[in-house]
Amino acid sequence: MSVQLALTAALSGLRTTQQQAAMTSHNLANATTAGYVRRDLALSSANTAGRGAGVQVDAIARKVDELLIRDARFETSRYTGQEARASALADYALVLGQPQDEKSVSTQLSKLQQAFSRLHGMPQDDAAQNAVVSQAITLTDSLNRAAEAAQTVQSDARDRLQTSVDSVNTALQRISDLNGRIAGLEARGGDTGDLRDDRDRLLDQVSQEIGIRTYSREDGQVVVMTRNGQTLLDHPLSPGESPLTLLGDDVMANGVSLSANPDSEIQSGRIMGYVQTIKQDMPRALAQLDELAAGLVQAFQGAEADPTQPGLFTDAGAAHGATAGLASRIAVNDSVRTESWRVRSGVQAAVPLQPGDQTQIDKFLTVFTTARSFAATDMPASATLGGYATAMVSAQQGYRTGAESEMNARKISADTLETARINRDGVNIDDEMQKLLLIEQSYGASAQVVQVAGRMIDILLQIKG
Repeated sequence: MSVQLALTAALSGLRTTQQQAAMTSHNLANATTAGYVRRDLALSSANTAGRGAGVQVDAIARKVDELLIRDARFETSRYTGQEARASALADYALVLGQPQDEKSVSTQLSKLQQAFSRLHGMPQDDAAQNAVVSQAITLTDSLNRAAEAAQTVQSDARDRLQTSVDSVNTALQRISDLNGRIAGLEARGGDTGDLRDDRDRLLDQVSQEIGIRTYSREDGQVVVMTRNGQTLLDHPLSPGESPLTLLGDDVMANGVSLSANPDSEIQSGRIMGYVQTIKQDMPRALAQLDELAAGLVQAFQGAEADPTQPGLFTDAGAAHGATAGLASRIAVNDSVRTESWRVRSGVQAAVPLQPGDQTQIDKFLTVFTTARSFAATDMPASATLGGYATAMVSAQQGYRTGAESEMNARKISADTLETARINRDGVNIDDEMQKLLLIEQSYGASAQVVQVAGRMIDILLQIKG
């Protein structure tokens, strides 16, 4: 090997180790940067006229495991979706209470039965009559509050759904911009690592809101779709263009309603959780409350002399009408608020019954022990009012605990995969520090070659002189 070739090889080594040191320092500086992917230099042996001429840098390698990233995003998306749903169910269940809680509808209904039982033993007692009226009002207030809570949770989910849709659209706009910059830089042979990191962070954000699939084109641009194949991004987006839109309660993409069949079209992400809350969980809760309210209105109406006229419980002052929304409208008949004797003689009675007459009270007590038909989802088809109320409260608590249990399971899976992703693609400080030691040794060796070659040239010049 000539002295000139030795110098060339040594200088290439010095240049390469300088680049390696810079890249390693960049890795260490970003060790705690979220979403940063470790970089390496792809090296190969340089050749001149078939002879070794040192080392050359071919490219900056940003190695990622796309399958691991896909799985991590999907599990995180399933976790965030379940978290959104569990949070909504918890908010509603907090107001509804447990079956044994003082504030629960089932407890208030049981107390009304107890109040009637006490009245049966002392029908002429004003305090006992007033206690029945007071407990009936408390029961209707409890139903009204539960219905209001369900509507509030539903309304909050709508607001959060709009926020999620806006967040996805904003992120997709930025991804579209990064796509163009990456494609241009790739064409010029530049380093796109930092831009790709930014884009991956945005894709992670999108996947938390809605389940997505991605694939990369040859020019480095990425195409984004829902998990069922609806395209969200496959071309440069113009300013203000919205791949996702919200039409009422429907999430739309390309004119297709994703929320019409969310289990297949959306599958995961916060948007999935909000859609389930809006279209499934709260409507089901309201329907169950309405069935109980209808049972109360109809049962006490049927215990009166004229079962077609309002009884103890009314539909906003009238006889039973539509069941839908009745939990919000149910109220105690105004007549018993001012004339409590009607709870022992009948709400429709013209005059009080004779002292000691318990006939009407017996009819009212029969209401609590008679099984009725119900038509709400996940509820018994036939049950007493108390049995139905207990089943309803228990079911809602069951939805909550089930959602929280699944959320916790999803979180474990998501955390496990995210940790694996960080370990695979992130920066290991110990490894980078060891690499710096090797780079230092390599740099010193190349410098030593330059010194030796320099002395050899000096000797040659002395001989020639």
